[in-house]
Formats: sequence, structure tokens, C-alpha cells
Amino acid sequence: MPNFSSREEPEPPNELERLIRAAAEDPSLQGKMFRKLWASELHIYVPAHPELVGEHTRNTNEGLIWSTYGDAKGPFAAVFTSEAAAHDELRNVPEPLPMICSMQADVLFGFLNDKYTTVRIMASGGGVIRMEPEAVAALVEGEFTHNRVEDAGEKEQVMLRPLADEKVPEKLRQAIRVFCAKRRVPIGVYVFQQLDPATGEYPGDDLRVILWLRGVDNDFYNDFCLMAQKLTPPHLHFYCAVVTSEDEPSLAFLQGYKPLWPLLQS
Repeated sequence: MPNFSSREEPEPPNELERLIRAAAEDPSLQGKMFRKLWASELHIYVPAHPELVGEHTRNTNEGLIWSTYGDAKGPFAAVFTSEAAAHDELRNVPEPLPMICSMQADVLFGFLNDKYTTVRIMASGGGVIRMEPEAVAALVEGEFTHNRVEDAGEKEQVMLRPLADEKVPEKLRQAIRVFCAKRRVPIGVYVFQQLDPATGEYPGDDLRVILWLRGVDNDFYNDFCLMAQKLTPPHLHFYCAVVTSEDEPSLAFLQGYKPLWPLLQS
């Protein structure tokens, strides 16, 4: 099988490729990156066949046969962010060489969302996104691009205790503050832990973030959750809820506690 190895490349030529590289270092950009990915034309290797030359109309019910390759983590479908990147990687592909098939991301992922296929998205500049089948399904469902406030679940009465700033994992704590300072969407961000009613104790294995927003902002909520989930240590469970300025009972509760952001003078 071919070796799709990473290597030094020139500056990525398009916005999606630049976002892939930047999001690898800055999780706050992942939401923007996935929205750009979803709106882009992507390219995939398919077995060469004369009947595939030219333009064709095809729907997901008809299926699509793509070329499968492998690396140390297992088999994958090779997807590229530009036709140039796909052509460039052909030098690592054994004979017979595949064809390059191009289509909009929403159509392509409709084919790839079969519960079995791992996708490796490769960009000029060395950026790579590896998506297991569960992640492919989540992307198709909009969980990475358009996670909505109203999908966060119904409010319920629970017992919460505030989590001191220094108890919030450091990388997550700093990322939340930088993210909110850049976007300036929330009025406040608060972190709690929830009481287990069965034991009457706080297990301490959860982070329950409440965003106080001026109004519903789904892009902010989506991007905040992606970033926070990425930076939450595996031994902790992350949850996020939203209250707006019209929710007076929730605001009365929050105003009794110190926010994680903004930083207040003591």
C-alpha cells in the first residue's frame, strides 16, 4: 500500500488548506474549518474506468466506488482539498493509477457516510484530518458545523456547585478566555459540577459550562463546544448549556457566582 507521509510543503494555496493547518494548532478554528470544508469542492481517488471520464450526475442511492489505501492506523479513503494536492500525491500511489473524481463536500460525504469508511483528508501544505466513520456521520449530521443551541437538550433542575478557576484544566481555561476575548459574543462563562442525586455527592468527573449570551448564536456555540471538547481531558465529561438575557431566573442564579470569563477584579 502507498505511504501517505507528511512532508514540508509551500504555503497552502487556498483558505481551506490554511484553516486545516491553523486549526491543528488552534482548536478554536475547528468550527470555521469544518464549515469551510463542508462548502468546498473536494477530490477523491476512484478506480480508473473510461466511462467515468467527463461530467456525470449521480446521487448517493446509486453509490460510488472509491480507491482505498492504508497507513499504520488502517485503511482509508483518500480525499484532497484541491485537485493539485490530489495530482501531487499520485507520485506515492502504485499502478494502476486511479482517476481523480471531484464533487461538492456534502455530496461526497453522503457517499462516504456508510458506517465503515475512515476518511483521510489531505491538503497542500501537509495538513491532514483523519475522520473515523463516527466522525464522518457526525459531520454529515451537522455536529461539527451547525451544532445548535436548541439541540443542547431540555433544561432540568439540578444541583450545581461552582468550580474554582484553578480547578479547570489549564489549557482549557486559557483557551476559553482567549476564545471569548477574540469573539466577544458571551457576557459571561461559568463552570460548575453537578450533584449525583443517587449518592448525594459531587463525583467531580464533569465540567458543566454555562454560556450567558446576549442572544442565540449557533456558530459561536458550535465552535465553543468543538474547542472545549477537544481540550477537555479524557477523564472528564464536558457539557455546555446556554442562557440568554431574557432568562431572568437563570441569570439570578449565575450572578451569585464568579465567572471564568470575563476576568473580574477582586
